[in-house]
Order: sequence, then C-alpha cells, then structure tokens
Amino acid sequence: MKEMELKDIGIDEFKCQIYPYYLEIFPKDERKSLGLLKSLFNSGYTKFIEILYKNEIVGFMIINKMKGKGYVWLDYFAILPQYRNNKLGTKALEMLLKQEDSGVFIEIEKIGLGKNVEENLLREKRKNFYEKIGFKKLSVDFLLFDVIYTPYIFLDSKENEDIVINNIFNVYETVLGKEKIKQNCEVIKEDKGID
Repeated sequence: MKEMELKDIGIDEFKCQIYPYYLEIFPKDERKSLGLLKSLFNSGYTKFIEILYKNEIVGFMIINKMKGKGYVWLDYFAILPQYRNNKLGTKALEMLLKQEDSGVFIEIEKIGLGKNVEENLLREKRKNFYEKIGFKKLSVDFLLFDVIYTPYIFLDSKENEDIVINNIFNVYETVLGKEKIKQNCEVIKEDKGID
C-alpha cells in the first residue's frame, strides 16, 4: 500500500467525510453551497478528491474540468490543520500534476488587498507554495465575482498567455455557465492598476 493516495470520492462521501472540514477551513464568502457542489459533481465537471496518508484523511481537493479536455481548475485544496507543515500538501499537489498533464490552474486572492496583515501574509504564503512547485503567474489579474485574483498555471508546454487565459475562461464558462461568467468575470491588465 502506498503511503499517500489521491482517492476520487462521490458526493455522499464528500458530504459525510469532507464537507465538515470544508466548512471549517474555508471562509463562508469563499465557499460554494453544497447544492451547487452537488450539481457540478452530477454534471461531471467537478471531482472530489480525498488526500490519504497511511489510510488517514489528511486533506482534500475539489477540481473542475471540462469533460475530456482542457485545463484542470484546482478550485479548493486543503491539508487539515493537524497535518500541515509535513510536506503532505506538496506531495499531494505533485501527484495531481502528474495525473493531469493537460495543465492545472489556480487563483490566489490578490496580495496586498487582504482585510489585514495576517490575511496578506497568508496569501503570500500560498503564492510562495505554488511558485515553489512550478506554477507560473500570469501577467493579468481576474476580477471574479467582485474579488480580484492572481491566476497561476502549471503547464508542461509553452503556450501563448492569451491562449492560456482563453482556455481558463472556457473552463469557467463550462463549469459555471457562459452568461454568469460574462456578467461576473473580467481580465484586469496589471499595467492598468487598481484604484
């Protein structure tokens, strides 16, 4: 038996085993409702992944992907507090990156725009974690549902950034709906600045 495993689980397992951790770890304004998660899972776009270490749940991932193609959107990723600082997050993410060779993208809430110093330090820590693994920052930010995010991508190939952004928005539109994305999401060029 491998020491670490990424295990796909169904909505019922997610609800019983992972959802309480999801509610505890992610702030209310960052969470999707259980109903929306269930709908996305049933549509085939969302996967729930338990991170197991020595058969113990140590964390989870929620990923979104268009059926059979496109980048993987790592929407939620957490190691449970009692297992942090043991390189389990790094190992789990490296395992996901090996499985998903089409590319993986994440968003980090923009550094410097947090409510306080502590929140900005947490964002900086997230940025450093992903960059250390090999994620590359795009030269734009995204305004998604009134929150500014900095997108990062992990790709084995070199693709033009406009193509990368287009592919990311294709995933957003597929998962959340074209009209919803059109109304609530936009690309912000860094050189424009934010007032």
